[in-house]
Amino acid sequence: MEAHAFTRGGAAARDRQRHLDDRPSVAAGCLRLAELFRDPEVWGLPEDHCAIVSQPTRDSMLEAVHRAAAEATDTLVVYYAGHGLLYPLSGDLHLAVPETTKDKSFTAVKYDDLREILLSATRVRRKVVILDCCFSGTALRGPLSADADAIRLADVEGTSVLAASHATRQALAPRGERYPAFTGELIALLEEGDPDAPELFTMADLYDRVDRALMRKNRPRPQQLNRDRGAHISIARNRVPRQEPPETDETGSAAETRRLGGRRRTLAAATLVLAAVAGLTFWLLPDDGKGLDCGQAHSTFDVGDGTQRHEVSIDEVHDAACEGNFRPMEVAMDRGGFDGTGLSAATPDKVVASWKKRTDRASFLHDLATLLEREPEVGQGGLTFSNGKQVATWARGAGTVPDSAYRWTGYFLCDGPDSGHPACDPP
Repeated sequence: MEAHAFTRGGAAARDRQRHLDDRPSVAAGCLRLAELFRDPEVWGLPEDHCAIVSQPTRDSMLEAVHRAAAEATDTLVVYYAGHGLLYPLSGDLHLAVPETTKDKSFTAVKYDDLREILLSATRVRRKVVILDCCFSGTALRGPLSADADAIRLADVEGTSVLAASHATRQALAPRGERYPAFTGELIALLEEGDPDAPELFTMADLYDRVDRALMRKNRPRPQQLNRDRGAHISIARNRVPRQEPPETDETGSAAETRRLGGRRRTLAAATLVLAAVAGLTFWLLPDDGKGLDCGQAHSTFDVGDGTQRHEVSIDEVHDAACEGNFRPMEVAMDRGGFDGTGLSAATPDKVVASWKKRTDRASFLHDLATLLEREPEVGQGGLTFSNGKQVATWARGAGTVPDSAYRWTGYFLCDGPDSGHPACDPP
């Protein structure tokens, strides 16, 4: 679904306080995505299973979603591109249609109305919503699945919401570009594929790769919320999947020579890799060049209702700190919109670069690892590890691993440069 034209007779130019600007690239993006989903090399949807709803009215948009939800039995994907609006009284996300004006919320479609239709589609096992509009991250507040009993009865496998921007940020439709920024990166990924990705793109794969592409261009970064096994939902094939080396059935001396030669090359490569790793570890941990003596991360905790939750990303960050390996931590930070030690809201690469320059890297990493061995405080916003001097935070949201409910969002030195950060405020 897309809404790209909102002005009539130059109304937007005369009254920008009320009228929305046109976005011609939105129509092109929606059309191209539909073509890709119909392409057998990408998904291969029959044309009657892939409907384009262009310039809908409020009622026709909801009717189209209702019809699709009633007919689908396996996977339902709803895509919307256009203007997203947050109305002050409710703070709820509204999706614009051609007659929408900024001052009349009833002229737009409440996202909650669309979500209720999806909630009622209990026959659909997999549900995906993709939103390319401003403030689309607001859609992550509510689930697409019914309660746990209904899920079991309906055999629902998972839901996924992929939003083009944070709940408080605008999406981007650059002038002169063929597609909006978020949809354009999604289209490029489906058109070109990724040789480092598996044969099927999961929702987590799509998020990871589109997020990285947008981050490299310093553009608004997407948000994702997966429930149940939503991160594993696949809606596209990878045109250029990862290539595995072919197996051979050679026999005789020639094959044996190749095997021996391969072993020598592998041994030589392993020696070089080990030497490089040893050198890197020494550089990261200048005290003695060895890993730290660490305990066990406190990655299993009570979410508040007696349910035990295990958060794998905490283990990954803890173990990475013990090994002096910044790379896994940078990957975790990349998924979180990281704040860190005197670099509030800095990008992960800047945070890691500053950490590598520290002269006290060994003790710095040891403090982080030890902090994660404490029992966290579990709240509505996420997890907080604190010892009064340092604080590490995990926020609720798309996590560092598929189906993770949390993401690593900060490591603060409250007795140093971050003393004024809100995370350091006593409870």
